Amino acid sequence: MENIQKKLKKNLINMQNFSNYLKKKIIIKDIFNIKEAEMYKNLFDTYISKSKPIKNKILPYGWHWLYFSDNFPVNEIGSDGHKKRGDFIPSFKGCKRMFAGSEIKFKKEILFNDKATKVSQIKKIENKSKENKIMYFVIINHIYKVMSKVVLEENQSLVFINQDFKSKKKILLAKDKENLLLYKKNFSFNNIMLFKYSAITYNSHRIHYDLNYAREEGYTDLLVHGPLLATFSLDEFRKNIRYKLTTFKFNMLKPVLVNEKINLKISQNIKNKKEFKAIISCLKSKEIKFVATYLIR
Repeated sequence: MENIQKKLKKNLINMQNFSNYLKKKIIIKDIFNIKEAEMYKNLFDTYISKSKPIKNKILPYGWHWLYFSDNFPVNEIGSDGHKKRGDFIPSFKGCKRMFAGSEIKFKKEILFNDKATKVSQIKKIENKSKENKIMYFVIINHIYKVMSKVVLEENQSLVFINQDFKSKKKILLAKDKENLLLYKKNFSFNNIMLFKYSAITYNSHRIHYDLNYAREEGYTDLLVHGPLLATFSLDEFRKNIRYKLTTFKFNMLKPVLVNEKINLKISQNIKNKKEFKAIISCLKSKEIKFVATYLIR
C-alpha cells in the first residue's frame, strides 16, 4: 500500500510539473508550395504519370503534413532523431516516442501557394502508467490559419512509453455487420518510400530509416510513418469514394513495418451514411494495425 501511495505521489508531482508545458506555443510560417506535393505524388505514381503535373488548385486531405517542417540545429537533435525533449515536450526519460493518432477538422479548403501559419500548443498530458509500464499521452493542438482564418485544426496524440515495452495485445479482423465494404486494396511501403517521405517532410525520427536503432527500440524492422499511413488512406478515399470531408480521425494500434503486406478496407456505416471507416491490417496475420473514421459533409 505504501509503495502504491509513493507512486501516486510521484505521478502527481510529475503532472504538476507538466502544467508549465501547457502554456508554451510554437509558431511556424510556411507556404503550401506545389513542389512538395509533386514529390509526394511521385512516391506512388508510375513513370508515365510524372508528365502529368498536379492541376487541382486545392490541397488534398492530409497533405498538410508535407509542410511546416520541424527545423532545428544538429546540436539540438535527441537520440531518437527528433529535437531534444525538455523544451516544448517533457523529457520523459527512458521512453520511446510513437505517433498514436490524430483528429483533424477540415474547416476550409486550402489552396496551393497559400501562405499559412501553424500554431502548436500542448492541450493535455495524460499519465496512464501502470505497474512496470510507463505511458504518457501528449495531445498537441495544431491550428492552421490562412489570412487569419482557421482552415484546419488537428489534435495530435503522441505516446511516450518505456523503451523495452512490447504490446502483446492483438486485434484481428472480424465480420463487420455495421459497415458496408466499398473499397479494398493491398499495398506495402518499401525502404525508398519511407526514406523519401522522411526527406520531403524533414522527419528525422530514426525508426523510419535507421534499422539498428529501430531494433534498439524493440522492433524487427523499420516503421512506416503514422501520417504516411493516414495520408494513404485519405488519398484512397478521395480517389475512390469522392466525398468532401469535415473530420478525419485515426488511431495507430500497432506499427506497420517496411515491406509488410497490408490490406486497406474502406466501408460505410449502414445506419449513418455520413460516416465511413478505414481499417489497415496485416495481409498475412489479419491483425489490425490502423483504424480511421471519415465524416462527410
